[in-house]
Amino acid sequence: MELNLNVPGTPLHRRCGAILLVLLLAVSLPALPLLSGCSGGGGADEGTDAGAAADSLETADASGEDDEEGEDEAKKEKSISVNTGRIRLGDLVLPVYADGAVRTPQSVEIKTKVGGELLTVLVRDGDRVRKGQVLARIDSREYEIALQESRYRHLEALSQMAAEADTFTVNHAAVRQFTTGRDQLDAMVRKGTITREEYQNRLLELEMGALQDGAFREAVFEQRTGLAEARMAEERARLNLEYTEIKAPFAGIVSNRNLVAGEIVPVGAVFCTLYNNDQLEAAVNVLEADLGDLEVGRPVLLAIPATGDTLKASVDVISPSLDQASRTCEVLVRFANPEGRFRPGMFVRAQIAGIVYHDKLLAPKDALLLRDNRPLVFKREDDRARWLYVDIGLQNDEWVEITAVHSGGSLAPGDEVVVSDHLTLAHEARIKVRKSIPPSDRWDFASAEEGGSR
Repeated sequence: MELNLNVPGTPLHRRCGAILLVLLLAVSLPALPLLSGCSGGGGADEGTDAGAAADSLETADASGEDDEEGEDEAKKEKSISVNTGRIRLGDLVLPVYADGAVRTPQSVEIKTKVGGELLTVLVRDGDRVRKGQVLARIDSREYEIALQESRYRHLEALSQMAAEADTFTVNHAAVRQFTTGRDQLDAMVRKGTITREEYQNRLLELEMGALQDGAFREAVFEQRTGLAEARMAEERARLNLEYTEIKAPFAGIVSNRNLVAGEIVPVGAVFCTLYNNDQLEAAVNVLEADLGDLEVGRPVLLAIPATGDTLKASVDVISPSLDQASRTCEVLVRFANPEGRFRPGMFVRAQIAGIVYHDKLLAPKDALLLRDNRPLVFKREDDRARWLYVDIGLQNDEWVEITAVHSGGSLAPGDEVVVSDHLTLAHEARIKVRKSIPPSDRWDFASAEEGGSR
């Protein structure tokens, strides 16, 4: 259909206005289906238009319901799951760190004390032995003969002494007088009233006078008859015979056994090394700058990475000197090793209680946050997390001292603070406690030390 707007007698501005109105209607109204005729089609088109209108109303209603549900969900505040810890009043330990190694205070190379053929070997590497247990035996026949010879000489000297027994008498008063004079000289030299040289000279005079008075006649007689020498020779032979059995000087584990049966061994040959690992010690090197407050008896945490253990011990020895090259001081920490888990040579890392500060209000270090360079903690109050800006003081790896609380709140021992999932937590946020972590301190075994407590 062609629209003719060029109506005779119609002004030009009216014709332009009509054209503009038609264009606006074409843009703003949805396209209508073309009419094929004026009769018979009107009912169907009206029904289609009515259905489209109904669909539009239903869509609008559904959209309205979704908006209302979204507004309800927005009104429901979600809870954030967190872990909490507790504020406590206790000791704060500032540790000193030092590295070192485990060693055994009881280890020795067992050597032969006499020579000869090694007849039997009774132990192997790794054997655990008790104190006094025989480890090996050297041929003892030669030493048994030497002992018999010394006994015969002893008897010979005794017989000569018995034959001349009535030729001398002992002056017991002279013996007592010599003993008294010697004790006086000993006291004088200890006090410093006489020199060592004067002591030797006066003692010699005292001995000569006592000998002339008959104080040492029995000893002189034994020496003259050879009895004294015979006694010493017999004791030496008996000792050598005992040395033919190589024994363990203490209980321990055999290692590095070097000799086998059948060898001819000299005096001083190394048979094996014996270790006693029941009691070990950690030798750690403490920096010179950390020695100021260190004392014997201070608590120590010993971490042994090889086994994953952390032991609680104390300082036993602080070396009186420093290593000039490293500027460190050796500190010994002794500990028991009943199960044999630890071995000499293992690396060890020590934390030594440098200073112990008592009665401090402490918060778990995980509870501390920084916002705008100001420290704060979130305190739990029912199901809400309320932030408290705080001032902090001393701190170690686990705890931080709270010196003041701002923002109108307070902290007291036993209060719960958030220790997880709080980096984006807001003030008054709703929270749900996933886990409440009880207060624990690695230094709870640390006893109060007068020199280092503050």
